[in-house]
Amino acid sequence: MELDENNVPEEQEGEYVEIYSKRAIFWFSVLAMPLIGGVLLVLNLRAAGLKKAAYTVAIFSVLYTAISDLAVSEYLMHYKVDLTVYNTNLFVLSLMSIALNVGGGLILSEYFFKKYFPEDDYYPKSIASPLFITVIIIIALKFLGINAGV
Repeated sequence: MELDENNVPEEQEGEYVEIYSKRAIFWFSVLAMPLIGGVLLVLNLRAAGLKKAAYTVAIFSVLYTAISDLAVSEYLMHYKVDLTVYNTNLFVLSLMSIALNVGGGLILSEYFFKKYFPEDDYYPKSIASPLFITVIIIIALKFLGINAGV
Protein backbone atom coordinates (compact mmCIF):
# COMPACT_ATOMS: atom_id res chain seq x y z
CA MET A 1 0.00 0.00 0.00
CA GLU A 2 1.44 3.33 -1.03
CA LEU A 3 1.26 6.50 1.04
CA ASP A 4 -0.46 9.43 -0.53
CA GLU A 5 1.59 12.59 0.10
CA ASN A 6 -1.50 14.78 -0.08
CA ASN A 7 -3.04 13.13 3.00
CA VAL A 8 -0.26 14.14 5.36
CA PRO A 9 -1.78 15.71 8.51
CA GLU A 10 -1.20 19.40 8.98
CA GLU A 11 1.35 20.58 11.50
CA GLN A 12 0.20 21.68 14.94
CA GLU A 13 1.39 25.26 14.32
CA GLY A 14 -1.24 25.84 11.65
CA GLU A 15 -4.18 24.97 13.89
CA TYR A 16 -6.73 27.63 14.70
CA VAL A 17 -7.42 28.58 18.30
CA GLU A 18 -10.65 30.09 19.59
CA ILE A 19 -9.91 33.42 21.31
CA TYR A 20 -11.54 36.76 22.03
CA SER A 21 -11.08 39.16 19.14
CA LYS A 22 -8.95 42.28 19.13
CA ARG A 23 -12.13 44.32 18.76
CA ALA A 24 -13.68 42.68 21.85
CA ILE A 25 -10.57 43.41 23.91
CA PHE A 26 -10.56 47.05 22.81
CA TRP A 27 -14.26 47.68 23.51
CA PHE A 28 -14.27 45.90 26.88
CA SER A 29 -11.29 48.08 27.82
CA VAL A 30 -13.03 51.28 26.72
CA LEU A 31 -16.56 50.63 27.96
CA ALA A 32 -15.66 48.85 31.21
CA MET A 33 -11.98 49.24 32.08
CA PRO A 34 -8.59 48.10 30.76
CA LEU A 35 -8.45 45.45 33.47
CA ILE A 36 -11.39 43.62 31.86
CA GLY A 37 -9.80 43.84 28.39
CA GLY A 38 -6.58 42.57 29.95
CA VAL A 39 -8.36 39.58 31.45
CA LEU A 40 -9.73 38.66 28.03
CA LEU A 41 -6.27 38.94 26.48
CA VAL A 42 -4.77 36.86 29.30
CA LEU A 43 -7.37 34.16 28.59
CA ASN A 44 -6.37 34.30 24.92
CA LEU A 45 -2.69 33.93 25.71
CA ARG A 46 -3.30 31.02 28.05
CA ALA A 47 -5.44 29.29 25.39
CA ALA A 48 -2.54 29.71 22.96
CA GLY A 49 -0.06 28.31 25.50
CA LEU A 50 1.75 31.62 26.09
CA LYS A 51 1.78 31.62 29.89
CA LYS A 52 4.77 33.94 30.32
CA ALA A 53 3.16 36.53 28.02
CA ALA A 54 -0.09 36.12 29.97
CA TYR A 55 1.69 37.16 33.18
CA THR A 56 3.16 40.20 31.43
CA VAL A 57 -0.25 41.32 30.15
CA ALA A 58 -1.88 40.66 33.55
CA ILE A 59 0.71 42.80 35.34
CA PHE A 60 0.36 45.56 32.72
CA SER A 61 -3.45 45.55 33.00
CA VAL A 62 -3.45 45.77 36.78
CA LEU A 63 -0.79 48.51 36.86
CA TYR A 64 -2.40 50.52 34.05
CA THR A 65 -5.82 50.38 35.71
CA ALA A 66 -4.37 51.32 39.09
CA ILE A 67 -2.37 54.23 37.67
CA SER A 68 -5.41 55.45 35.70
CA ASP A 69 -7.58 55.34 38.81
CA LEU A 70 -4.85 57.15 40.75
CA ALA A 71 -4.69 59.88 38.07
CA VAL A 72 -8.46 60.37 38.22
CA SER A 73 -8.37 60.46 42.04
CA GLU A 74 -5.57 63.01 42.01
CA TYR A 75 -7.62 65.16 39.64
CA LEU A 76 -10.61 64.94 41.98
CA MET A 77 -8.53 65.86 45.01
CA HIS A 78 -6.51 68.62 43.31
CA TYR A 79 -9.54 70.43 41.92
CA LYS A 80 -11.84 69.47 44.82
CA VAL A 81 -14.47 68.18 42.42
CA ASP A 82 -17.88 67.61 43.98
CA LEU A 83 -19.39 64.68 42.05
CA THR A 84 -22.91 65.57 43.19
CA VAL A 85 -22.86 68.88 41.31
CA TYR A 86 -22.71 68.88 37.52
CA ASN A 87 -20.04 71.26 36.31
CA THR A 88 -17.25 71.49 33.76
CA ASN A 89 -14.87 69.64 36.07
CA LEU A 90 -17.16 66.61 35.96
CA PHE A 91 -17.18 66.78 32.15
CA VAL A 92 -13.38 66.95 32.11
CA LEU A 93 -13.25 64.03 34.54
CA SER A 94 -15.45 61.94 32.23
CA LEU A 95 -13.29 62.79 29.22
CA MET A 96 -10.17 61.94 31.21
CA SER A 97 -11.57 58.53 32.20
CA ILE A 98 -12.63 57.74 28.64
CA ALA A 99 -9.25 58.83 27.26
CA LEU A 100 -7.40 56.64 29.78
CA ASN A 101 -9.63 53.66 28.93
CA VAL A 102 -9.09 54.23 25.19
CA GLY A 103 -5.33 54.40 25.80
CA GLY A 104 -5.38 51.13 27.72
CA GLY A 105 -7.56 49.50 25.07
CA LEU A 106 -5.24 50.61 22.29
CA ILE A 107 -2.16 49.31 24.09
CA LEU A 108 -3.84 45.95 24.75
CA SER A 109 -5.33 45.53 21.28
CA GLU A 110 -2.80 47.24 19.04
CA TYR A 111 0.43 46.37 20.84
CA PHE A 112 -0.01 43.21 22.90
CA PHE A 113 -2.66 41.50 20.75
CA LYS A 114 -0.75 42.18 17.52
CA LYS A 115 2.52 41.11 19.15
CA TYR A 116 1.24 37.67 20.18
CA PHE A 117 -1.40 37.14 17.47
CA PRO A 118 0.07 38.81 14.37
CA GLU A 119 -2.09 36.87 11.94
CA ASP A 120 -5.83 36.37 11.88
CA ASP A 121 -5.52 32.61 12.35
CA TYR A 122 -8.10 32.19 15.08
CA TYR A 123 -11.81 31.69 15.50
CA PRO A 124 -13.46 34.57 17.39
CA LYS A 125 -14.85 33.43 20.70
CA SER A 126 -18.31 34.54 21.83
CA ILE A 127 -18.33 37.52 24.19
CA ALA A 128 -21.63 36.53 25.83
CA SER A 129 -20.09 35.15 29.03
CA PRO A 130 -17.60 37.99 29.62
CA LEU A 131 -20.30 40.54 28.84
CA PHE A 132 -22.69 39.00 31.36
CA ILE A 133 -19.98 38.75 34.03
CA THR A 134 -18.81 42.34 33.40
CA VAL A 135 -22.34 43.72 33.68
CA ILE A 136 -22.90 41.82 36.94
CA ILE A 137 -19.57 43.09 38.37
CA ILE A 138 -20.30 46.70 37.39
CA ILE A 139 -23.82 46.54 38.86
CA ALA A 140 -22.42 45.05 42.08
CA LEU A 141 -19.72 47.72 42.32
CA LYS A 142 -22.24 50.51 41.69
CA PHE A 143 -24.55 49.00 44.29
CA LEU A 144 -21.66 49.00 46.78
CA GLY A 145 -20.86 52.61 45.86
CA ILE A 146 -17.51 51.85 44.26
CA ASN A 147 -16.56 53.71 41.08
CA ALA A 148 -15.11 51.10 38.73
CA GLY A 149 -13.79 53.39 36.03
CA VAL A 150 -17.13 53.56 34.22
